[in-house]
Amino acid sequence: MRYWCICTSASNWEICKKYGVWGMDARYFVTLNKFLKSGDKAVVYVHGGKFVAVIEFMGEYFYSEEELGWTKGRNKYLFPYRIRFKILHESKNPPRISFSTEEEGNKARWIRPNLIDNIVFIADKGRTWNQYLQVSIINITEEDFNTICNAIIEEEGRNK
Repeated sequence: MRYWCICTSASNWEICKKYGVWGMDARYFVTLNKFLKSGDKAVVYVHGGKFVAVIEFMGEYFYSEEELGWTKGRNKYLFPYRIRFKILHESKNPPRISFSTEEEGNKARWIRPNLIDNIVFIADKGRTWNQYLQVSIINITEEDFNTICNAIIEEEGRNK
């Protein structure tokens, strides 16, 4: 089993949930074909600093040109390479991340500790931290998956 972080906009995430399917474009075909498998798990990052859900991929990937309403920027976009998923956990008040470190001269100043400080794959904890989440999907360690998953479950529990 592999662990992933998938990244999308809030509106595209709503479409993913409606259809129970994650879509990617041709740039991710090799990753989808060789590495992403049924049973793999992912945390879902929505642009703006929120981890909103934990999912499990199901079945084989497929190609579809059915228009679901996804967008890239302001334009409609197909994302034809798709795989089904089920939601394992979702938080109505998701844990947020933001930069925690600023530079003062040549020294680091830790100004606002938050969840980002416990995530290994986001090595840059400064203002450009979100460069790690500018892709549709990235492989993450089990450690990072569990850290983010636990934060989502904690927030999910607080909202019940």
